[in-house]
Amino acid sequence: MAKDIKAIKCPHCGSTSNQELKTDFYKCQHCGTEYFLDSDDVHIYHHHNRTGPLQSSAPPGNQKLPVYILIGAIAFIAVVIVSSIIFQKKGTASNTYSTSTAYKMPRMYRSSFVYTNTDSGDPVYLRMGTDRMDKGNDKATYELHAQFNSALDGKLIADRVMSSANHSDDCSLTFRTYAPDLIYAIACNNMILQLDTRSNKLTDVTQSLFASFPELSSGVGRIDFDYSKPMLNIMNNEGKSYHYFPLLKKLADNDQQAAAIAAQGAKRYFYFGSMTDSFELRLSDLIEATPPISNDPKSRRNLTSGRQYFEGKILYQDSSNLLIATNSTAADEAPVSVQQIDVNTGKTLWALKPDRYFLQSASKCKQGFAIEYRKEAEADYVHGVMVISPSGKLVHNYELSRSE
Repeated sequence: MAKDIKAIKCPHCGSTSNQELKTDFYKCQHCGTEYFLDSDDVHIYHHHNRTGPLQSSAPPGNQKLPVYILIGAIAFIAVVIVSSIIFQKKGTASNTYSTSTAYKMPRMYRSSFVYTNTDSGDPVYLRMGTDRMDKGNDKATYELHAQFNSALDGKLIADRVMSSANHSDDCSLTFRTYAPDLIYAIACNNMILQLDTRSNKLTDVTQSLFASFPELSSGVGRIDFDYSKPMLNIMNNEGKSYHYFPLLKKLADNDQQAAAIAAQGAKRYFYFGSMTDSFELRLSDLIEATPPISNDPKSRRNLTSGRQYFEGKILYQDSSNLLIATNSTAADEAPVSVQQIDVNTGKTLWALKPDRYFLQSASKCKQGFAIEYRKEAEADYVHGVMVISPSGKLVHNYELSRSE
């Protein structure tokens, strides 16, 4: 009887992939089943060896570990769910007061000034800074702050929000002191603010200050400090220029009137200049001017006393005190020396060790003098206020980093 040719298949998995171990005896290459064919090719017998679990060479571990892992996983998931619910409730509660989730950037400071509180006699460091709140989608809001800190220990005295109607967020302030309790600041060239030295706050007085002068009824187009006379230079919106004297509360129409008013209120003061028409570059004299102040040399006195002042600067002066800064040598970017000068003799009463810094504002306080300073890259742009005793000793140094 003829035999049909058939593929030999594994009786367990049906795979035709096999290995002949001996005649009519095979092993499946797929599942490992061993099987053989009987002589009449009718019956197929198979033997399947089940593969047991792999045995580890490591000693048996904690049989309860999987249970602990399962319990820990369940506990972790429960904590996550509960925390999510709690934070969601807190977020809902906070939305009762604000629906904004704006990100607040670090405050950016644009201008600063040191002065003395009229009531306490302590120095105060005023800094103007802008807060930027990022609301997403390229949208942001800006808030201008007047921040007042004690120059003795850095303690925050007040942090006042300035209305955007009173001051632009992107312009700096320049200050000038006319009296210990009369300090003005000019903002954006057309606004003037008065510093309240008792309650530590800034107030926009652009309208009220000139309300009694019809010449300025059209509004102020530009304001500048005049550093040769105790006055403000003002141009109204019609293009007409005037001079205003804050201490005398007088307005001059022209330069001749301004000179006459300045002579009326003239007081003894000091400045760096020259007693002659020419002087060496970067070298100047310390000069005292006494009323009546004029071009007459008799109204001026040279207090240089044989010294050399390189790029001298008046930091503070009153009738009995004179604080100056001068470069220690004629070299570019030479260290700066702070000195107190005897107003009668011109001699140096004391001098601080020269340092590389820029000295900005200064004020007389009950501790001595407060001097605002700023350093450059070599000192990582630190800045702050030095408080110097009447004898020239450093009493306090309120120092801030460049990011503060």
